[in-house]
Amino acid sequence: MKILIDILHPADVNFFKNAINILKEKSNDITIIFRHRGKIIELLKSELQNEQFIPVGQHHDSILGKVFSFATRNFNLLMFLRKNNFDLCTSYGFFVGIASYFYRMPSVLFGDDYEYKLAHFLSEFSGDYFIIPASVPSTGKNILKYNGFKELAYLHPNYFKPDRKVLEQYGIAPNNYVFIREVSRASLNYKNLRQMGLPEIIWNLNDFGLKVVLSLEDKTRAESLKDKCIILEEPVDDIFSLMHFALFTISSGDSMARESCLVGTPTIYTGGRDMIINKELIERGCMFKVDNKQQLSTTIENIIENDIKKETMAIIERAVKHEWMDTTKVILDIWYAVANKDEAILEKYKSG
Repeated sequence: MKILIDILHPADVNFFKNAINILKEKSNDITIIFRHRGKIIELLKSELQNEQFIPVGQHHDSILGKVFSFATRNFNLLMFLRKNNFDLCTSYGFFVGIASYFYRMPSVLFGDDYEYKLAHFLSEFSGDYFIIPASVPSTGKNILKYNGFKELAYLHPNYFKPDRKVLEQYGIAPNNYVFIREVSRASLNYKNLRQMGLPEIIWNLNDFGLKVVLSLEDKTRAESLKDKCIILEEPVDDIFSLMHFALFTISSGDSMARESCLVGTPTIYTGGRDMIINKELIERGCMFKVDNKQQLSTTIENIIENDIKKETMAIIERAVKHEWMDTTKVILDIWYAVANKDEAILEKYKSG
């Protein structure tokens, strides 16, 4: 197959990396384009060695910038596809679907953020196939579904094995620390841990005899917090093992909250979003959504006093073994089926 993969966000690298490596072993022709955002190029080089990456477009935070980026990037994609032909175009999101539509190149788009209505609609409208988790309530003739989460493309046990060596680097031991992730105030979708008093939270955890490992998106806050916790310098070689061995996680970012749950660590989600994709983890008792200091304090005590870590590990292990799918296998199944017009495979994922 000759496949174009469009990387829009750093998380997309993790989502596609195992599928890319498997395809490359079988001599498929893979072209990777990306949109500049954060440290995405460093992450690409780290996770996908010996690959070449073609920049197309730039990320913008402001509304005006996003509108400009939408228009210019679609134009650039149209020009790129005009010069190149692919058996399949794919991305996590809608961009490549809009451009490939004009050249009648088959497109496979992935998503899980039902609450982003415009992006969800554009993916459903522009993609020949739009692949989403079974928990997302959309249906349609071009919608395919799988049981599980996008994060299991890289956190399924087929790919992720926790490694204690990462703990030595930070001088910590399993279950004696809390992992905290705080997204920056530029991420408008989230309430910030600043509103719940991040320094106060860290001090309280220290009083419980727990260390804190902090992933801080806004590094300007590092100086005031460095004496009370371990502040990570991203990218971290094995951040998922750091999550796995934590007693619990506190995260204002939704993706990292799910990642922590899926590696077996109970997670307190302080983000302000009510996401359908999180509902199953909340109902299973692996994720705890809190909206204020009192809820946060009560939930921390509950996790510490009732050995929620052990329960979460058992819940996740059972679900992965008996219910949830290897998302990388889903990606490969659908890519092969679309490129080869194999309706029998596609039928397995039809949403009804």
